[in-house]
Amino acid sequence: MKHMLLSTAAISIALAIPALAHADEPGWYLRGNAGYGTHTDIDITGDVIGDVESEGNATGSVGVGYEFGNNWRLEVDAAQLFTNLGAVSQFPNSTAKLETTTGFLNAIYDFNDFGRWEPYVGAGVGIVRGNATVTAHDFPSGPLGQAGVTNVSTPVCSGVACSFKDGDTGLGWQLLAGLGYKVSENLTWDTNYRYMNSNNLDFLGTVAPTLGSTTAGAMTYEDVGAHSLMTGFRYKFGKSAPAPAPAPIIAAPPPLPAAPVYYTCWDGSQELSASDCAPQPAPEPVRQVQCWDGSIVTDAAQCPVQQTYTCPDGTLVYDQNQCIATRSEVTIGELCGQEYRSETIYYEFNKARSAETQSKIDRILDIGQFCNVESISVVGHTDTVGSAAYNQRLSERRAQDARDELVRDGVDPSRITASGAGETQLMMPTADNVKEDLNRRTEVLIRLSSTGGMMMPSN
Repeated sequence: MKHMLLSTAAISIALAIPALAHADEPGWYLRGNAGYGTHTDIDITGDVIGDVESEGNATGSVGVGYEFGNNWRLEVDAAQLFTNLGAVSQFPNSTAKLETTTGFLNAIYDFNDFGRWEPYVGAGVGIVRGNATVTAHDFPSGPLGQAGVTNVSTPVCSGVACSFKDGDTGLGWQLLAGLGYKVSENLTWDTNYRYMNSNNLDFLGTVAPTLGSTTAGAMTYEDVGAHSLMTGFRYKFGKSAPAPAPAPIIAAPPPLPAAPVYYTCWDGSQELSASDCAPQPAPEPVRQVQCWDGSIVTDAAQCPVQQTYTCPDGTLVYDQNQCIATRSEVTIGELCGQEYRSETIYYEFNKARSAETQSKIDRILDIGQFCNVESISVVGHTDTVGSAAYNQRLSERRAQDARDELVRDGVDPSRITASGAGETQLMMPTADNVKEDLNRRTEVLIRLSSTGGMMMPSN
């Protein structure tokens, strides 16, 4: 804990250094304070063992510092405190005293927002010089060697007698809090509280293990600290800063002329009057589109969805009358004699593969069991959403989807031609950028030659 606080004090001083470069009104000052102080309770170890409680006594400090004009100041501070520590562990034949002299470098921050009153806080690091006097013996009465010596070891001393009068120097730190009152621009009444703490202080002395003999001894004051409350004055050298000159009186500028009021024209431009606006062009004629059912609309997307029908043979048409008449059976010769047979594969929006591809190809290739397939034409198509170049590539990928399925089913690739028509051959005419399910398709056309005679159930 002690080392942590010591580090904190050192960091506080380090943080103050950058602010020093921005001082506004620097100045040196001299300070003197006097008051009351007491050492903290101290444990003693070594050839003397016990604890002591300090009495209070007068104390004082002097300091010289430098104010940087931006609330910060640095000062070199010296203080002294002498106290009687009383008996060691209340043993009647023992006494202890301590005098501490300190020298610290303090970093102090003043709060100057309270008129003449200036509270402040600070921290310092430096050295602590301690001078200790300790005696202890177990002689009940009379001088050394007189009859009646008990020779019982003193409870606080390692021999029959201990005597220490020595000094030691160690590192220390202190925290300060105070209140200043400006009596004048140069003189400040200064009252502060401070807490000082030091490392252990070691002292040398003598120990008498038996009557008539002495040996060198050593003891330690552990965790030496002190509380002090002092008041005094702080005097700053130099003249006070002159009051700032009053700001020059500047005549108010004449009022600005009123801003003109503008008229907003039909095209968003602003003019001084409506007569200055550009003439508004005549409205464009309303575009009309005729739907598949003969109705007239202004946008092809407004056309009703056309009903589709699936014929008995699996083909998709818009009119049931377009279906081939249903018969219980047809001759293979008649089917092969049709010369062409086709299937249409439909795709979801912006997709190049369809869940229908395999089933539609399998159905159209069933005829290959009975008829000679001379050639197969595969053409991919798209709707009008997107650029023409993109739709051309998409239609070619859809054609490739059907061609790959034909090859997987054993069709000779040399008999297949695959191409894309993009958005140029719409099954359902629409305006540009209109989604239409019937236009997203691939048409597979097989050219047949008749074999005759065999029968197969109709689809």
